[in-house]
Amino acid sequence: MRIKRTNRFPELFRAGLLSILALAAAKPGVPPAIASGRSFQAPETIEKLVDVGGYDLYFRIIPGQGPVILLESGGGMDSTQWTALAPLLSRETGATVVAYDRAGYGKSDLPETKYDLHEDTEALWRGLRQLGLDRDLILVGHSYGGFLIRFEAGEHSASVKGLVFVDPFTLELVDALGIEATDDKLGKLPFDASHPEKLTKYQRAEVRMTGAPGSNLGEKCAAARKVALPPHLPVRVITSGKDWLPPQDQKLWRESHERLTASIEGAKLIIAEQSDHMIPERQPDLVLSVVAEVVRLAK
Repeated sequence: MRIKRTNRFPELFRAGLLSILALAAAKPGVPPAIASGRSFQAPETIEKLVDVGGYDLYFRIIPGQGPVILLESGGGMDSTQWTALAPLLSRETGATVVAYDRAGYGKSDLPETKYDLHEDTEALWRGLRQLGLDRDLILVGHSYGGFLIRFEAGEHSASVKGLVFVDPFTLELVDALGIEATDDKLGKLPFDASHPEKLTKYQRAEVRMTGAPGSNLGEKCAAARKVALPPHLPVRVITSGKDWLPPQDQKLWRESHERLTASIEGAKLIIAEQSDHMIPERQPDLVLSVVAEVVRLAK
């Protein structure tokens, strides 16, 4: 099963991975170079499967110089979310750009082990280390990917040089809603998981990530609260400018981003005026410019 693209706005807090991901939107964002009519030849993308400890993770790498931009996809999505944007980031920054499929998604293997935020992060780092890409990282995370890069930066503070949160799911939102209410909105799978033998690989990955039939949101949040971001990093938080949730939820969503930004010294909040939750598709040019700014500041 793959995420289907429809003409509807994102469905409210679609379940899976705490994925606030919607069955996304009208059409993918048009890369700026294409939209303006300028010619652009995409650099070569290297695809690799890396054994990270009993299973393989799939990486898409555009080689470059200097820092490494690591792209974390939104919940329920894989590295193909960044297919249009990654080459433009490579061209604009000259950096190495890496996207990958989380365990069970896309071309990555689905491990038999229970999901664990710390262990899955360490598996990613084992893969990055084997590729020689575990230093001088700029982490970019959309939605649930934003939750992940915050944890990754805390766990591997010596490796991370900058952060870009793109309409992220946050601990601040959980604090505002409470675990149970957040779980009610985010933790319901959109399919019947009572017959595991009938589930697709994608569905089994969703079950693993959400902890169904129970929930591991509390475990994820408890683990995330134990780490702190390294100081003095350039940090940008991009928040959706168009409503995509009921008014009260939208208010809490924006406030959670404001609180996240205020909690990080020197961080800046940027409003994606033309975007709902799917900012990488709606305004790829904005994401491109913000990431490029953080790369420059990190140098």
